[in-house]
Amino acid sequence: MDPTHTQALQQLRTLIPIGLRHAQALLERCADNPQQAAELYKSELLQVLVEKSGLPQEQAREQLHAAAYDLNRALHAIEEARFSLTQRILRKHHRDPGQALDLIAQAIETAEQLPRQYWLDFARLEQLAPAPRCFMILHEWLAFEGWEGFDSALHFHLPQAIAQLRHLQQDDLANTLEQADQRQQQLRATQAKEESPVELSMRINQDPLFNRCEDSFNQQRPQLDAHLYQWVERYVEQFPT
Repeated sequence: MDPTHTQALQQLRTLIPIGLRHAQALLERCADNPQQAAELYKSELLQVLVEKSGLPQEQAREQLHAAAYDLNRALHAIEEARFSLTQRILRKHHRDPGQALDLIAQAIETAEQLPRQYWLDFARLEQLAPAPRCFMILHEWLAFEGWEGFDSALHFHLPQAIAQLRHLQQDDLANTLEQADQRQQQLRATQAKEESPVELSMRINQDPLFNRCEDSFNQQRPQLDAHLYQWVERYVEQFPT
């Protein structure tokens, strides 16, 4: 490589954060003048930032300068200025509501410094603002159900989960859980002395009515993520900023 070109390339890359191939292409257009190439690159970045952000040119130029002409840094700074943490999560993960909900739950847990001993303290969750309280109780209950199973989840803060399902206007799902819980209690009340806990558990999980409740829950469960996502959008001002 020509020493003059090499020197110009080095100078250009000290002026702006630019990839090698792009730098070489710009220098070819600017007769190895690094200052001219740098200005051309800044002009290109400015146009891209205006198109991506919708900002007026002068504001976009200020953001680029503050980000040392790193386009990703500038876009990130604009996002932070425009949107809360929760809004940014929703925007970034709108195609994967489950991932968005997990990240929002983590943000609430961090922001509220919620005590956790494997599972969150539900007494502390009850102290949250109404919208995050509904969200976190259901998110934690659903996480437990996914880990421990449907029958075990009926013994895990079920009244709180049912109350929040009704608050979310998911009455059908709340009724399903109540019916499953009632049926499980009925079957436990008929446990014979010689029947072991394992045998009782097997009998419950083979009971037709209990199975219908579990099947109904599994059919409705995927829709709950969408409802929780919409809940966050509706009350986003109560979620982490």
